[in-house]
Amino acid sequence: MVLKILLADDEPLILKNLMQIINWKELGCEIAGTAQNGQEALAFIEKEPIDILLTDISMPGMTGIELLRKINASKNKPITILISGYDDFEYAIEGIRNNALDYILKPIDYEELQACVEKAINKIAEERKNKYEQDKFTLYKIVMNEKLESGISNRANTYLAMIAKTTETAIESIILENQSKYFHEDTKLYSYKIADDLAYLIVECSHARKGQELEKATAFAQNLLERVTEKFTLAIGSAVDCLFDIRQSVQSAKALIKFEHCIDSNILTEACLKENNKAKNTAADLMDEALSYIKNNFQKDLSMEMAAEKIELSVSYFSLLFKQKTGTTFLDYLTNLRVEYACLLLEKSDMKTYEIAQKVGYTDQRYFSQVFKKKVKQTPSEYRKATNSMQ
Repeated sequence: MVLKILLADDEPLILKNLMQIINWKELGCEIAGTAQNGQEALAFIEKEPIDILLTDISMPGMTGIELLRKINASKNKPITILISGYDDFEYAIEGIRNNALDYILKPIDYEELQACVEKAINKIAEERKNKYEQDKFTLYKIVMNEKLESGISNRANTYLAMIAKTTETAIESIILENQSKYFHEDTKLYSYKIADDLAYLIVECSHARKGQELEKATAFAQNLLERVTEKFTLAIGSAVDCLFDIRQSVQSAKALIKFEHCIDSNILTEACLKENNKAKNTAADLMDEALSYIKNNFQKDLSMEMAAEKIELSVSYFSLLFKQKTGTTFLDYLTNLRVEYACLLLEKSDMKTYEIAQKVGYTDQRYFSQVFKKKVKQTPSEYRKATNSMQ
């Protein structure tokens, strides 16, 4: 993330040197603006948040110390480095007491100044890391419905939960490597390994970036899909508008992940599910067609592959839909159908057992008798005798 720098000094030559002598870009910084007095600097900070302030102590109207006291009261106060003449040394010490990070004496030693700026950059990085870890832990407790510490406020940001289901062992490192390529630098992504095959991802962004980041979440998911080597499914929950509602987004992602075997996509969204409602209705019609086909052809050498091909579905998807429709497997359904018809023929006809076996789709009489006994608890002959005696 690029850090924003504000330079404040009433001497134009010093301002010019501060801008040019230090390679700000190499340090990961950019000059956000300059000011020639304390009032200008304060107005700039109130309008646009900055990360580091370099300010002279002796400026007309408002000194650097007065400026420091003013910004100390602000919520997003920058790290301040004071530039002091020898005569202002006591003021520099007072600046340190007012939370200035450090001071540089004039004439400026630019190597010393750069070292001081790097110190500020490292301090910011450490503070942001600590803040990130605290926020990550808070989010985890909310997601897991654990009790929060007192004093945690409900932040008004956009939150989006994603659930990744995969046995990819490197999933967390893949996430970390790729998040900066897709999300804005102000957007935060938190990842949690919940189980060996399950990871939660929480996206946090400002409301102003909500639409952009939701689109990027899908692109990010697609990138993860291309990077992992194991089976991968990712469900993207609905967005919520405050911290304490994040569990709603997690629950919607959980609901979506249940459809991983029913939707022909590795990335599941509510929009994707709505688009597949029509497909689900079509699937029900296809199952009715399949059952009709089985009932009309069970006497033949029929297989699940043949039934799936008949209605133009993959065998695995056909198997899943068939189980959902009938509550049993294709083989059990077919066997029950054949045995029921065999019972009817044993009751109503004088056909021999081998003839009945062939009539219901078995070429091997012995195998037919084994299957029949397993289902009915009697051999075909015993069943015929028992039913005839009751007539």
